[in-house]
Amino acid sequence: MLIIRKRAFLILIVLTTLLSAANITWAQEETKPKLRLRNSTTAKGFIGGEAHESYVIRVRKGRTLTARISWKLVDDNRAEFTVSDSPSFYNGGQLPFGKWSDNGRRWSGKVPTTGDYYIYVVAHPTAHYQLRVSVN
Repeated sequence: MLIIRKRAFLILIVLTTLLSAANITWAQEETKPKLRLRNSTTAKGFIGGEAHESYVIRVRKGRTLTARISWKLVDDNRAEFTVSDSPSFYNGGQLPFGKWSDNGRRWSGKVPTTGDYYIYVVAHPTAHYQLRVSVN
């Protein structure tokens, strides 16, 4: 009887852990729609803290995608962005192609496949930013 109780308790702990992990993953899903960008455009915004802004742009294979960020400097604030092929901010990473320049303020890369590309902007602690995106 004691062994059955120990096993039941252990199973309860495992199930609780699994359900908690699933709940954390669900909580990280993005609910705010991404802003669709055109070929050459400038997006402006204010961001900071734990938040991020999401943009999406469709680019054809062989075209060059370029993004450049600037922001109003206040104290030691900083704005930055990531260019990804993932629609999820939490699961995506920086694209393996392309090059950074201007101290991480500019990224440019020749797109290997036609599709949607995502640009995620973050800032610390906060920033009024301007994101210039072009496709050539």
